[in-house]
Amino acid sequence: METGGKNAPAPASPNSGRVRCFILIMAIIFSVALIVLVIWFTIQPIKPHCSLEEFFIPRLNKASNDSQAVNSTAISLELSFFNRNSEKSIYYDNLDMTLYYYGKSLTSPIGNTSIPKFYQQHRHTKHHAETIQTFGVPWEDVKMKASNGSTAIFRVDLVMNVRYRNGIWKTRRHELRLGVNVTINDQGMKSVNHSLRLLVSRTTQKE
Repeated sequence: METGGKNAPAPASPNSGRVRCFILIMAIIFSVALIVLVIWFTIQPIKPHCSLEEFFIPRLNKASNDSQAVNSTAISLELSFFNRNSEKSIYYDNLDMTLYYYGKSLTSPIGNTSIPKFYQQHRHTKHHAETIQTFGVPWEDVKMKASNGSTAIFRVDLVMNVRYRNGIWKTRRHELRLGVNVTINDQGMKSVNHSLRLLVSRTTQKE
């Protein structure tokens, strides 16, 4: 009787099957999570980039001999809106803009206006200029600070509702609250040459 021969293969361990099953499940979960993440970044809109390009107060321009400018209470400014989305356009409702002056306290506005609603295509920039008549500004205090190291500080606040559109699909309204401080020199202009970005202070979604 032949006693030799090949050994029979060892039975598969139940643990190895569980390990393979676990690895397969984790691979599926990782793949689904990656797909969801890619879709989320594709669908999720990017907030518009809003900057203060110009800010001018004729009354503070010490080089001016214009009597009307010396007595003017107006502030002129220019904003730019850049749609950073590569595919989505933006619908802006009427925008509410409010100006403040940093004196002893920031308790009440010195001027406000409304910018009419507009539509913006993807990757486009929209410029908007505005002249606002102010009230309650302590001009002597402003002049003193502007002529002493450019320490006269104003603030521009912007509140707007936007909707994003990708093809035929349009999102709900998103409320954006933006703001920026601007320092003025003795020529009545902002003390920096570059634009100032308005930063988001709050974002909410509406129906």
